[in-house]
Amino acid sequence: MKRFLALMMLLALFSAAAPGRTETAPEALYTVRTRVASIVFEQWDGTEGVNQIGTIPKGRRVSVLALNPTFALVSYGEDKVQGYVRRVCLEDPKTVNKAVTPPYGVDFNHFLAVIAADDAPVTTAPGGGETLITLHSGARVSFIAFENGYGKLIYHRQYGYIDSRLLGEMLTVYSDPETAGTDAPIASYTSFYKITTDESNLNRMANIATACQKLCAFSLLPAANLNFNRDMGPYRASSGYKPAGVLVNGELQQGYGGGTCQVSSTLYNVVLQLPGLTVLQRRAHGENGASYLPIEMDAAVGNSSLNFRFRNDYPFPLRIDASSQDGALTIAFYRAE
Repeated sequence: MKRFLALMMLLALFSAAAPGRTETAPEALYTVRTRVASIVFEQWDGTEGVNQIGTIPKGRRVSVLALNPTFALVSYGEDKVQGYVRRVCLEDPKTVNKAVTPPYGVDFNHFLAVIAADDAPVTTAPGGGETLITLHSGARVSFIAFENGYGKLIYHRQYGYIDSRLLGEMLTVYSDPETAGTDAPIASYTSFYKITTDESNLNRMANIATACQKLCAFSLLPAANLNFNRDMGPYRASSGYKPAGVLVNGELQQGYGGGTCQVSSTLYNVVLQLPGLTVLQRRAHGENGASYLPIEMDAAVGNSSLNFRFRNDYPFPLRIDASSQDGALTIAFYRAE
């Protein structure tokens, strides 16, 4: 219930906050430090800032009132001016009240659905805008919420929308894992990958599917750890992986298992939604992170220093359901018997 109330507070702030207003400012959820001199915008439009209203010097600590995939709504200066700053410009986030506020960058997803139509476009606005990708019958997607009959999700670093009339089976993510049954998801998340047909990307998609299969076969007992490199690897041909593009120090190289980082990163965004799971090791792909997720919400894997590990602190076992189709990689957690 606490996480639901925290999400509602975040959504209310983004819909109601008036940039530039100094009176009756909402309370800060987080504080962050500016990594560089940061432009402040009056508004945001998808991935772009609109109307510059100021600049915050490098190294200044400011309050964060709300987040979207690309921008943070911040309050700064003696006058508590509000405006939008790109998340890539910010670092060292600290939660003001951990008891009621979700971890920095977390987007709670509340619905898990299956596409029922032959073609289901993901668009930049409800009922219109640019088509970002088209999903097909059988693809699974996780939604943050519904707006005017359209499912809202995160596509790379912006919001995307799917007409609810194109959906079939719909499950509500159960808000209390302690009392959930085994057929109700307790957390879920979807990230999107490229579906180009060059050999490297075809191999990358095959590696994503392979890692999903391994996750589905994994059961996480109470007090047990999931060690991504150990449990999904080793990343070599004998484990079913193919050579594909991997990020090494921000540069794209070829390596067996390319694409598994997107699986670990999507898994990380599910884990963060469950307070009964403890992250033991995680590192992003540098300051800008992986482009298929909001800034620094990824989890790189591949060697001893790049791994994603977490522990199940719930008193019950968990199972993981992972699938990939049409560019949608969806992972959900359930209670196990």
